[in-house]
Amino acid sequence: MKTFVTNFFDNSLFSGSQWQDKSVMIIVPHEDDELNLTGATICNLLQHKIKVRVVFCTNADRFDRGELRVREGIASCKALGIPDEDVIFLGYCNTFRINKNLHFYNGAADDIIVTSTRNMTETYCPPEKPEFCFLHHKIHHKFTKKNFRYDIKEVLTMYKPDVIFVNDFDRHPDHRAVSFIFEEALAKILQTPGNAYTPEVYKGFAYNGAFLGKRDFYASLNLAGEERASAEYSNNSAYDTDFPPYDWDKRLRLPVPVNFLSRTLKGSCLYPAIRAYLSQGLIHNAKRIINSDQIFWRRRTDSLTYQAKISVSSGNGKVLNDFKLADCTDILKEPADLDAGTWIPDKRDPYKEIFLQFAKPQKITRIILHGNVDFNSRVLTGFLTFSNGKHLEFGSLRPGAKSTIIDFPLMENIVSVKLTLLNIQGPKAGLNEIEIYEHKIAPTLFSFIKIRIKDTFAYDYWVNNKTEDLYMNLYAYDAQGAHFYEGRIPKNYIFTYVGGKNFKVKGSMVYLQKGFKEGVVRVTDALHPELFDQIVIHRKSLWELFRFKFVQAYDAIFTRIEHLVKNKYYKKRIKEKNPDLGKIPE
Repeated sequence: MKTFVTNFFDNSLFSGSQWQDKSVMIIVPHEDDELNLTGATICNLLQHKIKVRVVFCTNADRFDRGELRVREGIASCKALGIPDEDVIFLGYCNTFRINKNLHFYNGAADDIIVTSTRNMTETYCPPEKPEFCFLHHKIHHKFTKKNFRYDIKEVLTMYKPDVIFVNDFDRHPDHRAVSFIFEEALAKILQTPGNAYTPEVYKGFAYNGAFLGKRDFYASLNLAGEERASAEYSNNSAYDTDFPPYDWDKRLRLPVPVNFLSRTLKGSCLYPAIRAYLSQGLIHNAKRIINSDQIFWRRRTDSLTYQAKISVSSGNGKVLNDFKLADCTDILKEPADLDAGTWIPDKRDPYKEIFLQFAKPQKITRIILHGNVDFNSRVLTGFLTFSNGKHLEFGSLRPGAKSTIIDFPLMENIVSVKLTLLNIQGPKAGLNEIEIYEHKIAPTLFSFIKIRIKDTFAYDYWVNNKTEDLYMNLYAYDAQGAHFYEGRIPKNYIFTYVGGKNFKVKGSMVYLQKGFKEGVVRVTDALHPELFDQIVIHRKSLWELFRFKFVQAYDAIFTRIEHLVKNKYYKKRIKEKNPDLGKIPE
């Protein structure tokens, strides 16, 4: 069966020399979240010979003893091309509840031991694949928040990945816990005196846009991009994203690889990996998971505050450099409140000051302040005082703990910074995090451009007989972050005709003339010629489009039947071999 894959499109992402000898780590709660969060990106990295390690934090053992999901995770990673030694299991239980109403993340003590739904209290994995702590220390760790944090910290310090992808705060309590505990573990590394390890960290949502995204795989001629969460599936519809500190228009959109792009499920390189999760019926969500891009938000790790001594005139100053942009008092609650983790000065405090002391003189050129999440409480004005005697005033902080950026000419030999709040509004007004940087722009391994048509990343772009022209816009990502170019595109981005007949390219417009069948367009950054993107445009006849829809219908029916038959047989065999297993979810 033809899979409608072309080889005319290409992109410079991951092909640069900066990726040589670099490694990437994916940290997710459950077996299948690696596909929801980074499936296409894993494919892309492996195709470019970049080292990828996947870390599963739990055995997803809510309904059984977990060996089933562990083995599915191994099989899925093998289907992607990840060797067994690069698949790591921490071996913790699913749903870390101390009791029905209390999650261990919000438990009062770090060393409270959780008993799983399968009456287990310590980490485990199948004998052929020991969990991380047993593999390296010959011990099993009790199910405690302290041990969980320690294992994440150790796996980071052992492998020191250059780039880390981690799930962020979405609707699932385990996802929320992993997101926050990862941040606690990384903060301990960043706060270690003399630390020089500052990886690139990218966080994204495994549910919205993927597992709970739109079922849009068969919806149009061209594969759709990941969309903003709808109110139905969002963590809280009052926010721009599931996690309020993030700006939707500042997201990193990663292109997907050539063999990921197929107009049939069976033609996608991700399909064999998705099939491995028979117990989850993940194939039913393939139509949501497979998109034309993958979305993340960068979290810088090079802030000088992690190595600073912080004191405050009142309140809890420890939250100001803990790598958390927001925190939650009850991650089981729906919708969750993210108004914890805020430094709130005492109402009677006449100073309302934060004092940061550096161990040695620093160069500073940018400060980023994150206020509190509560929309009804705001820091309205304040000022910064530097050890060189200079002062800077700042106005109202952005709501929802979004970043308020304060830039200024380079200051050298700074040994301390004092922040004073002058005017605040509301009972929860304060700061969630302070970031101080020597460089406004953070170095990054990611630098690329991508052609968009109607805000969708274009690759093998199909049009019908009525289409006479196409307007192309552009997405670019570099050390300065994401850039969405609409209308006027900077002159350094040059669109050119590469191959084909009966079409022409003028600026960012493509004109399709009579007799046009196929054409190739390339965009290059004149300032950085190594950066390029190339797409192919196909015009399809009514007969070709009818055949295409027939093939897609066959594909949808075949994959559905295949899964139902195999799933039923698979579960029967599992139950025969393990009669004590609980219900295996659909």
